[in-house]
Amino acid sequence: MTEEIQKIKQELHRKDLEIRELKSLATKDPLTGLNNRRGFEEEVRRLIKDLIFAKENPEARKHFYIDSISLIFFDIDNFKKLNDTYGHKIGDQVLQQISQIIRQKVRNIDFIGRRGGEEFVVALVGSYEEDAYRKAEEIRKAIKSRVKAGNEIVTISVGLAELKDRVSFEDLIKQADKAMYTAKHERGKDNVVRYSEISNF
Repeated sequence: MTEEIQKIKQELHRKDLEIRELKSLATKDPLTGLNNRRGFEEEVRRLIKDLIFAKENPEARKHFYIDSISLIFFDIDNFKKLNDTYGHKIGDQVLQQISQIIRQKVRNIDFIGRRGGEEFVVALVGSYEEDAYRKAEEIRKAIKSRVKAGNEIVTISVGLAELKDRVSFEDLIKQADKAMYTAKHERGKDNVVRYSEISNF
């Protein structure tokens, strides 16, 4: 009987590992090891939901240490040209190097994701806009000084937004994306733009 129970436990453990592996495949980017779009969104949506609940419920606020979230949206400049010039192998190496730098520059409590292609996102937990701006500049400068494709220096354009009252996850992403678009297409690339700089509020 004991042997049968042991076999059942082993089988349950094996199935648990399989489920975890499948979940990881569904939420992780295989090239960089970061959360993929789905994995990032699941975690940050949950965090924003908890933050909003805590803000609206004084009793819950006592047990919730986070009072702000800022989102940074990175886009690699001229990435298609780099891929076309140096090949996808070099392009993949650039993506891996950038993901490693971002990992080194943020904390364990923050969330990092690769949304696909040349886009990365970071949710800075407990950070306001100015904190996020300083961190974004730190990452931008580190990438510019350390990452190359062939002989070309790799740069990024960055947008960021701070979570405001009654702003959804979708709105926060759109705000950071809009700021990044401004950095890339209106301000000459290789710079950081805050959403508050370009919003009408």
